Amino acid sequence: MRAKKKRVLLFITILLILAAVVGAMFQFTQFGYLTTVPYRSAFTEIASHVYINRDYAGDRQELLEMIEQAKERVRTFFGDLHFQDETTFIICDDGKLTRKLGEDHGTVIVSFPVEAYYVCISDEYLELDILAHEITHAELRSRLSAKAQKAIPTWFDEGLALQNDYRERYSEAQWIAQTDNGKNTVALEDMDTPAEFYAGEAEDRRFRYLNAKHELDVWMTVHGQHGLLELLDRLNGGADFTTAYDS
Repeated sequence: MRAKKKRVLLFITILLILAAVVGAMFQFTQFGYLTTVPYRSAFTEIASHVYINRDYAGDRQELLEMIEQAKERVRTFFGDLHFQDETTFIICDDGKLTRKLGEDHGTVIVSFPVEAYYVCISDEYLELDILAHEITHAELRSRLSAKAQKAIPTWFDEGLALQNDYRERYSEAQWIAQTDNGKNTVALEDMDTPAEFYAGEAEDRRFRYLNAKHELDVWMTVHGQHGLLELLDRLNGGADFTTAYDS
């Protein structure tokens, strides 16, 4: 009898520990918090897959229109959209909640239990260019296999997103001014990984963004939309990125 009670107590203890671990994961990790936003009282859904914090002070209709404008910009760039059913927009003007989301402007991909995309934007970064930038990240990911996603360098990912981001700081005029018309640039191989691309101070990162956008500007001028879609198909087929990109 004592042995049976011990087994029951052990089983209950294990269940309580598991429940505590799961609870902590959903409350204190980015993965857990993002995936449970639809079930949290702090957020409300104002359109399909569009969530705002309940005390959001902005104009909801203007927000929805801006998201649609950003989608249309990306749709024009790629020819159509693949990402929509997989992507949740979370717009937040509450600093405490933004910290729990883990992003003030970014696209997060969750691969478990199924692949899902979350575009998180705080009020500080809520503008058409940034929305279009983040949607481009989501669209690119939705068009690539998991293996192909790992093969693309960070400069390509960011440079492509910047094709739909028209902010002046990343314009061709800025590239000419800051690189002395190409005499002082960052080599692509020095921007391959997130650790390389996002290293240093804000100005260092912005300079890499500027160089990545210029590189993709030049590439898109030569290859166009058709060339881009062909490149993505080749990557999904297992082609080496550098070989496919340079051909």
